[in-house]
Amino acid sequence: MASPFSKQDSRWAISPACRILGIVLAAAALLATISPAAARIVKNDDGEDPADPRLVFGQIARAWEDMDERALADLVHDDGLSVSTGSSGERRTHYSPSQAYYYFKNIFHSHRTLLFEFRKVQDASAGDRVHGMADWKRRRPDSEQVQELKLVCVLARQGDRWLLVEINKIR
Repeated sequence: MASPFSKQDSRWAISPACRILGIVLAAAALLATISPAAARIVKNDDGEDPADPRLVFGQIARAWEDMDERALADLVHDDGLSVSTGSSGERRTHYSPSQAYYYFKNIFHSHRTLLFEFRKVQDASAGDRVHGMADWKRRRPDSEQVQELKLVCVLARQGDRWLLVEINKIR
């Protein structure tokens, strides 16, 4: 009599894609327990659409957690980056792609990133702009007090790529 888990019964067979996904998820969980600064969006790049904005959100998360101002500046749209700060976005500053490098460099100099994680990411079918809501836990180098911010990062199309055009601080 055949076991209910035999390879002959396709109901119980695990596809190679499911095995790979399981391995990727297990590795991500392990990295999350080892390093609190591990990027939180994990995607398998094999066979993925390079125009998928979720990949760009993942790159932003990794670069932010690594405090890599060059990588972030490289993800800024040619039209520049608009940043709003303050509780109601009352202060808005526009940076060219080259100025964005110094914007990121300054914020990473004044704050250490403990966590940068996208909680929600809008579907790309929504149009020519895609929003992602992120939690940013940070602290000043001279303090142990952790600050938690919520940011909305907006991507826009540039040719066949999605690139960063806005960062908005929200309550």
